[in-house]
Amino acid sequence: MNQIEYDKQFGFTSSEVATFKRRLSAHLPSFDRRGFRRILHRRIPCIKWLSRYQWREWLPRDSIAGATLGIYNIPQGMAYSVLASLPPVYGLYASFFPPLLYFMFGTSFHSSFGVFSITSLLAGQTRLQLLPDHHNHTEKFIDGMGPFEPIDVVSTLTFTVGIIQLVMAALRLDFLTAYLSDPVVSGFNLGAACHAFIAQVPSLLGVKIPKRPSQFFILFKNIGDIISSLPHSNLSTVIVSILCIIFLVGSKTICGRFRVLKLFPNELVLMIIVTVISLLLNLKSSHKVRIIEHVETGMPIPSIPDLRLIPYVIQEAVSISIVAFAVTVSMGKLFCKKHKYSIDTNQELLALGLGGSISSFFSVFPCSTSLSRSLVNEAAGAMTQMSGLFSSFIVLLVILWIGPLLSSLPLCVLSSIVVVALRSLFMKVSELPYLWRFSKTDFAVLVITALSVICYDIIEGLAVGILFALFTVILRTQFARTRSLVEIAPNDYRDRRHFPNAKIPAVPIIRFDAPPIFTNCELLRHSVKEAAIEMSGEDSVSDLKRGDSWKPLILDCSTWTYTDSMGVEVLHIEMSTMKILLLFANLRSSVRVQYSSSGLYNVLSDNQFYPTIEDAISIAAHFTRQDPFSPFPDLQNKLSKYINALSTE
Repeated sequence: MNQIEYDKQFGFTSSEVATFKRRLSAHLPSFDRRGFRRILHRRIPCIKWLSRYQWREWLPRDSIAGATLGIYNIPQGMAYSVLASLPPVYGLYASFFPPLLYFMFGTSFHSSFGVFSITSLLAGQTRLQLLPDHHNHTEKFIDGMGPFEPIDVVSTLTFTVGIIQLVMAALRLDFLTAYLSDPVVSGFNLGAACHAFIAQVPSLLGVKIPKRPSQFFILFKNIGDIISSLPHSNLSTVIVSILCIIFLVGSKTICGRFRVLKLFPNELVLMIIVTVISLLLNLKSSHKVRIIEHVETGMPIPSIPDLRLIPYVIQEAVSISIVAFAVTVSMGKLFCKKHKYSIDTNQELLALGLGGSISSFFSVFPCSTSLSRSLVNEAAGAMTQMSGLFSSFIVLLVILWIGPLLSSLPLCVLSSIVVVALRSLFMKVSELPYLWRFSKTDFAVLVITALSVICYDIIEGLAVGILFALFTVILRTQFARTRSLVEIAPNDYRDRRHFPNAKIPAVPIIRFDAPPIFTNCELLRHSVKEAAIEMSGEDSVSDLKRGDSWKPLILDCSTWTYTDSMGVEVLHIEMSTMKILLLFANLRSSVRVQYSSSGLYNVLSDNQFYPTIEDAISIAAHFTRQDPFSPFPDLQNKLSKYINALSTE
């Protein structure tokens, strides 16, 4: 039976064609009591899982995990605040407020939301572009406006990021993360890690280098500045930095071998030890080692971000909002797959937007999910986001009372923590051999993205990486391969090149491994012509046109997810002039609906469409030279003008 008869027999309906009203009503909630509860549970997920919380079993595990996470948050928050070109205390604020909001609105039970190296680095670059650091002061005016403090720029950036994410959630744009493929993200992380590492080197050496605006080869120019400043390095700072890095790498290596010690807070122990040594040896006065000096106590006074700065930070805010969301969703999917629960990507976007927009009133820089802390949280036995609540409580203790005890901590210690934390990003290099073997295209995407970030700048490099990845998709569609199929088992047809000894069907079967659209329709036509010439035994297309017999050729359309107006109709007419009759098999329902609504069935015959290759072969077997259109009476009328044109040649 042909496709039309098949659809009628099994009651096929084109349900995919929905009216605008039906689509809109599917997304509009009902406002009865049950609908309101559903909205509340979806938009404030903590209400739902707290009502089912197993207090006796889960609370001890969440409290231990939260305390462990809070201990990790203290050094990371202060270190990443330096990466964001801000005083360390702002990292504590970023480790307190955003996790509280994610506790209420997030859907991942194990993700640790807060400071993140990439978003911190992007925030720092944005601040330095608008308020650059000079030799003895920081610029305070932007285009005549001001005076501004660095936190004014960063808090406005955080607010803008949050608003963008809220708009994306309202417009249901969470699908945009699909454009950030794994190779793009890996290349971006690798390139950004290089920028973050170079940004910490001056602090490790105890020197200052000039801050440059975003430009080509800025990373290499910064390296040149560092090399030229080497004679001015502070020997004591260099020694402290080297010892800190050795301690962190060594302790992580040793602790990693023993399961009991995996959660050992190396960074916090290091901060305490070096702070005590700094006090005893008076490193600031005696050895000119730069220290934190002052850590404010108490909660920050809420303040409205300066909206005048939004036009100056909007470009960076768009990039940060997408990157932060992509990282959060990827980590959430990792944990939900492992622990058998699900996350709502649109709700995650809403949680990030609320976390950023509300936290910006409390002097917070842009945040995201941290890979390292999330793994620590899971390994410590966390069951829900209650662990994030306990973590924020630990950080609150530091903000209110303990912070001043760290005022003698050398800044190079925080830079050492950042440098060692970047190891996981540099490990993206290890993916290259696997990608080279698995997909040369993915390998090229990772390398191009990383080189773009390294040679230009972070945001511009990310844009280049995304565009290049999309370009590879276009190329793979444009230069899709055509397969000649053979039967290796009943109803099982595979590529002829891989099964040279398989049975060759009496009727040629061609599969085009891409949807036929305007970019590849010429390639499809050429491939079908070549198959037709090979099938007929003729030497050229002109020999085919001079022949008297019509021959069928089956197109396996199983890979066609969509088509455009240029592809099938033009191919059908051109093949008709060569006396080749195309039979279409395995068309998807969405493509059949498209053909029906567009009127393509008025040009082609119902008897050219079949649900399986076997059905098409059974019809093609009746195709005889004496009466080629016996199975296709309607098609003979539709092609009469082409047949008449051929007879007059």
